[in-house]
Amino acid sequence: MTILLITKNYPPSKGGMSVSCDRLVRNLRNNAIEVHVIHFTNRRKKFDTISMVNGTYTAIPIQNSEEFTLSLASEFIMQLPFLSKITHIGAFGGTLPINLGPILAKWTSKKLITFIRGNDFDEGIFSKRRDHLLYALENSDYVFSVTGEKAAKIDRLVTHNNSYFTPNGINTSLWKASSSHFNKIQELQNSFQKKIPIAIIGQLKEKKGILNFTETFSKFPYKDDYIICMIGDVSSETQQLLTDLDVNIAFYPFANQNELLVFYHAVNIVAIPSFYDGMPNVLLEAGATKNLVLGSNIGGIKDVITDNLDGFLYNPLQPLTLLDVLLKMHRMSEDEKNKVSNSLYEKIQTVYTEEKEILNYLNILQS
Repeated sequence: MTILLITKNYPPSKGGMSVSCDRLVRNLRNNAIEVHVIHFTNRRKKFDTISMVNGTYTAIPIQNSEEFTLSLASEFIMQLPFLSKITHIGAFGGTLPINLGPILAKWTSKKLITFIRGNDFDEGIFSKRRDHLLYALENSDYVFSVTGEKAAKIDRLVTHNNSYFTPNGINTSLWKASSSHFNKIQELQNSFQKKIPIAIIGQLKEKKGILNFTETFSKFPYKDDYIICMIGDVSSETQQLLTDLDVNIAFYPFANQNELLVFYHAVNIVAIPSFYDGMPNVLLEAGATKNLVLGSNIGGIKDVITDNLDGFLYNPLQPLTLLDVLLKMHRMSEDEKNKVSNSLYEKIQTVYTEEKEILNYLNILQS
């Protein structure tokens, strides 16, 4: 099996989608699957192909228009010397890959894999580009979704039964703190001035629900006991709105894995207040670092979290449900909190591993 994987989300691009794509490619290659990555990026000005173990990496520059970008990309890809070896074409998230993938699959008579994560479906299905998404889904030999909910919705939109729920995975050993982290963890904890930290982590866009969460939190009677740590990219407009609220809040820049590890081990609670989402890597990372997780009852979050057993869920469109959960968590003893966070850790460590994630894909693709 040889896969041409088209994506807009791959290192050095930031964000959870890039992390997930990198993990998928690495583990496919580790299982003797040749993967040739086609990466749409605005970091490069020229087409550039680099040889790698079990595949290649090609940077495709993003031009001024989507049509021009896709036309040049298709011409370049159709001339690749290894194209005849390709057995599958994969489209991993974003409008450019989802637009190009099915066309190339038709032109080259290859099997099409469409990887559905978060926004590419949740917003794509209601956008003016809906026809591109529906065309890709309908013409896919495999549709892989990281949430059970999305897989079920896709099943109702297509005439085939090629949709599969393929949850994310994580290597928990990579999220353990070492002695080199301890001073930084202690320093960060001291900066909270004995307030209980709640972390919200990632690319903090509107759909992540950060303003809705913080507005509701401002009505929480014990809010002064806490500090909300926003770790990631926040627009200046949203940051000003958050600052104006009567809540203890601190902003931190986007962090790499080594920096994130310090945050995860310095905080007590990780909130994931998204209005809609895939299966956030933050969720698995929080579980791997034994944090208490407070998340929206949506997407892949509810696939992982069993409410009140290994985390807490609320309805992001009903603010009172968040206040109820905050009160419940506030009144819990440390032993009760540890029992919940340890339950999630055990689940992540046994069910949501990288090994099980990649086997899920391979068992379907090789069946």
